[in-house]
Amino acid sequence: MFLDGIGGPEVWQGRPRFTVGELGFGTGLNVLALWDSWRRTAPAVARLHVVSVEGFPLEPGDLADAHAGFPELGPLAAELRAAYPRRVPGFHRLRLDGGRVALTLLFGTVGEMLKKLTARIDVWFLDGFAPRRNPEMWTDGVFRQLARLSAPGARVATFSAAGTVRRGLAAAGFVMAKRPGFAGKLECLAGRFDAAPVDDGDVPWYAAPPPLGPGAAVAVIGGGIAGRAAARALAGEGFHPVLFDAGDAAAQPERVLMSPRLAGPDDVYGRFMAQAFLQAEGQGGLPPASGALHLPAAAEVPRLQDFAARLGWDGGLAQSVDAKTASDLAGIKTPRGGMWYPAARFAGPATVLVSAMRTARVTGLSLADPGWRVAFEGGGTETFDAVVLAAGPWSGTLVPGGIPGLRANRGQLCHLPATAASARLRLPVSFGGHITPLTGAGGGAVHVLGSSYRRWDLADQGDGWRGLDAGDMTSALDGLAKVFPDLAGAWRKAPLKGWAGLRATTADHLPFVGPLADVAGY
Repeated sequence: MFLDGIGGPEVWQGRPRFTVGELGFGTGLNVLALWDSWRRTAPAVARLHVVSVEGFPLEPGDLADAHAGFPELGPLAAELRAAYPRRVPGFHRLRLDGGRVALTLLFGTVGEMLKKLTARIDVWFLDGFAPRRNPEMWTDGVFRQLARLSAPGARVATFSAAGTVRRGLAAAGFVMAKRPGFAGKLECLAGRFDAAPVDDGDVPWYAAPPPLGPGAAVAVIGGGIAGRAAARALAGEGFHPVLFDAGDAAAQPERVLMSPRLAGPDDVYGRFMAQAFLQAEGQGGLPPASGALHLPAAAEVPRLQDFAARLGWDGGLAQSVDAKTASDLAGIKTPRGGMWYPAARFAGPATVLVSAMRTARVTGLSLADPGWRVAFEGGGTETFDAVVLAAGPWSGTLVPGGIPGLRANRGQLCHLPATAASARLRLPVSFGGHITPLTGAGGGAVHVLGSSYRRWDLADQGDGWRGLDAGDMTSALDGLAKVFPDLAGAWRKAPLKGWAGLRATTADHLPFVGPLADVAGY
């Protein structure tokens, strides 16, 4: 019904990128039918993106039951279920069909989810119950959001034929008409968006530039986890990224702990950290989960439990544990209980594989016509359609005027030898600082204790951050002594070994993502 209502498959012919919005993911059958038709009729270089809102996500088992009646969709359905995310509120990005298909699931109320969405939708599937059974989906506010998100001429199909739906869509700028129904229903509605684009209210200096087409060349500067993840995502969207790594292996740690950081779900930081962990967890190729234990002050545990419950994380992602359970998990006696994160794991730059990577130090960027000109140490330049800066605190040194608000902070990790007691530690434990179980191979295995946090001025202090600081090691051991005094005591005379690096930080601890602000242009 929906494919006929939007004019598929003719509607996506000649479009290298096609975006479908859906209200009411339900069992996913609409997405599966669309995916099946699109992959059989679209060119191999085309990309499909589906954005689907669902207020009440089904269990994976319920999806399997619904899919069982459609064996012709079996392989696609199995791939969808394998990628299906945890049923927690927020945005969940899935990559399917070898990267040709992206599915962004928005778990939450339709009004709130659409307000948070930035997109240009080519066609809409408006599924869901009739207005009398699901009034929240058919409000004037939702209709206005549909108009805001619609591309010029966007098509819309809905199972509903209710007058309130037709009038609401018409008032928002959609020209609607009745058409024959489906599965015993006499009539349904279809139409198209026929109004001027709706102003989304963005301040002009943060307005996004026109999107790049598939095949655009993108330089990604920085070979750490962020740069590698960006390059892999760009390749998956049909772009041609080239990752430039300065080749300074000492500038980044071999492995980092990827663990939840629970914060208030009502503030931007808390929501971002929750979504960031879920997104990272959903990436392929990661090492298996080891779990991690967090030992906050006892008074903090109820607050963290509340955060986890309000995020929908209680159970499989975050669990409170008593002192005995914490000790059993850690392998050594802990002074108190805390929070157990079963899905935590180690990751590192080498975990994120990219196809096009070059060792070269970038010294500056300048605008070209079109695109950006990238200059390299030793001379030579190359021009790209776009550039992604992922060079940590050095990113601001590459563009005229720098990046206001981007700061450098020095951090140090200490590498400590095994003792009879420390060798029993089974998993990472955080307590303000953190300590890992033995990591590394054979006789080179060490515990990693961290981490310090100190502001660093690149202009005034230069490369002095590379040297290890005995005072930072003492401070780290002092923190460890508050939870594991015996371990800390045994390491007081350990040699000063480890790693130091610079973090890129911002005032609110949220990342800078998006186009550079063109302040001079306004």
